[in-house]
Amino acid sequence: MGYNRKTMKEIATENLVIGGLAGLGVLVLLVLFIYVVKQIIMRKD
Repeated sequence: MGYNRKTMKEIATENLVIGGLAGLGVLVLLVLFIYVVKQIIMRKD
């Protein structure tokens, strides 16, 4: 029972790390997208 709980905790930590990295990746993509859109708008003016 103790081993199972430890494994579950490890899986939860792993999911947290994966979720954090995924969130970071989405954030970076969003910032890049906004930057590109701003550059396009600036060039039109």
